[in-house]
Amino acid sequence: MFGIPNLNYADFLLENGFQNIVVGYEPGLIKGLIDKGFNVHVAIGAFRLDKEFQAPQFLAEDPYGRRHVWFGSGCPNNPEIRRRTLSQVSEIVEKYDVNSVLLDGIRFASMGSGIEAFATCFCENCRSKAAEYGFRFEEMKKSAKQMLDAFYDFKKVWEAFQAYRSSPAGILDIAAGLSTLLDWLRFRERSVTEFIVEVRNIIRSYNKKAGLGAYVFTPSLAFLVGQNYQELWRYLDFVKPMVYRKGRGVACLNFELAKIAEDLLRWNPWLVESELLEAIYRFFGFSGEGYPLSINRLFEDCLPLSSLSMEFLASKRLLTGRSELHPIVMLDDPQIEEVVKLAVETGLDGLDFFAFREEEKNRILRVSEALGK
Repeated sequence: MFGIPNLNYADFLLENGFQNIVVGYEPGLIKGLIDKGFNVHVAIGAFRLDKEFQAPQFLAEDPYGRRHVWFGSGCPNNPEIRRRTLSQVSEIVEKYDVNSVLLDGIRFASMGSGIEAFATCFCENCRSKAAEYGFRFEEMKKSAKQMLDAFYDFKKVWEAFQAYRSSPAGILDIAAGLSTLLDWLRFRERSVTEFIVEVRNIIRSYNKKAGLGAYVFTPSLAFLVGQNYQELWRYLDFVKPMVYRKGRGVACLNFELAKIAEDLLRWNPWLVESELLEAIYRFFGFSGEGYPLSINRLFEDCLPLSSLSMEFLASKRLLTGRSELHPIVMLDDPQIEEVVKLAVETGLDGLDFFAFREEEKNRILRVSEALGK
């Protein structure tokens, strides 16, 4: 379970079969839950912008020099932000007998934060990292600028997309014309993986029994934000894909796809909304009935259960049992029993639920019943 309103609900969770709980870095709550006998996992934001980081030099920079805040976070390669997070991890595993540390926001910006924020980061810290890794920074920056320009004026991409019957292969052909766009995605991946390694080594130096996990994007989106499942298993004990088919924030599948369509329509009002959404679904591999064909509905409605099935299976195939797979789903999903059944049928190692609020008590009873607890 992710979160708890207060310690008064601890016995309720235990009675209903929940022995693992995820909380933020709240010392009193952590100690109280450990004393109650829970397995406690502490989630921390990897690149969060705390008060001391409220300045432009900490923000992610797009190829036009504009700075962006994404998910309340800054540049993943900023050394001061990284040091702060490593210090927090050290403090947690040194002071408390937690079962694991879970990294949240361990990525670069997604399109859910806006396409312009997604096209980051090209600050001086990233320039230095690119040189260290052997990437051609100016070429990557040029490609990202070409990508943004193609989104601003989408006609050529749309024509090519239609010519290839909206297939991913057609988009890859387009991407090949953007000289080093794929290098930019690999650079993001390399930066994320490097930091995960640093966090893992910190944890192991203090507590060899404590694990490391991460809340990551679901497979259809992860490659865009610097998360490679086939690398993550080497360093993470728990991989926790955020398979949210509904929600009003980044990482939620409906929200991410809706924001892409919203930006493209704002810049290209000639696009037909329903046709654009159909193309976006096809590009990300979603097909079948039940996918909303208006942006407003996509923001508000659930994607069909088939989208969860696709992401559960893709996660399992990518990890092939080399790291424990614990997807996280929305506790307030209107079909939460069916979601639990689907997870069991897929053979997942576990399932996380986001998030326990006082008004969700009855849903926890439904989950417990579905699991036969």
